Amino acid sequence: MKTKGNTDHNLPKEWVELVKQAMNSNITKEDFKKFLQQELSKTNK
Repeated sequence: MKTKGNTDHNLPKEWVELVKQAMNSNITKEDFKKFLQQELSKTNK
């Protein structure tokens, strides 16, 4: 899968695969961002 934009060649392969999986799912960027923020708030308490 090729995408436009910047590519971070230092990103571990596992993270690249996870991002590709999220991109191919029905989750929106906004929902994914909210999920990450919720998880971060749980760990920062």
